[in-house]
Amino acid sequence: MTNNKRRMIEGWIDKAWNQLQTAKEHSKSYTQYSEAIQAAQECIELSVKSILLFLDIPFPRSHRWEQDSKEFTAIAEQIQKKQLIDKLTAQYLNLTINLPRLLFLVNFWAQFYNTAKYGFEAGYLAPAKDLFKKEETELAVQHAQECHQAASHLRSIGEDKMAALLSFEVMNANARQD
Repeated sequence: MTNNKRRMIEGWIDKAWNQLQTAKEHSKSYTQYSEAIQAAQECIELSVKSILLFLDIPFPRSHRWEQDSKEFTAIAEQIQKKQLIDKLTAQYLNLTINLPRLLFLVNFWAQFYNTAKYGFEAGYLAPAKDLFKKEETELAVQHAQECHQAASHLRSIGEDKMAALLSFEVMNANARQD
């Protein structure tokens, strides 16, 4: 991995941390729940995208990847092709870096991206501040923490473990059973 790429990824993780702190701060005020959701969503997105960059998984620059889209399929195929779930499991990283769950979380919260910013604009139905409650905000912050923790964990692993994750070596079926 080049120094520039690592600096970019680490910058995203640092920005995700800042957004997590912003989400926590906004979650303390019932008038800022939508801002908390928005910041948590950005933390989740930056964290998951930094993980994908670390793992050399190309992804579209959009906020959401529909499960039945070509973009999501391409991400899933790369994860399978590179046997990343098996490799993460072999290194005991799968509990912290659960790729399918992280993809679920990024997609789940992406659906609120525009709503948390603008509310229901159609017919000027409702501003964003009227749509979210404490429970959604707490869940968003919890999920943001989970995603940021996964990115931070991957950031901190040694070069040998990262090299093993990125190797194109096909894992032996017997090794997976051990």
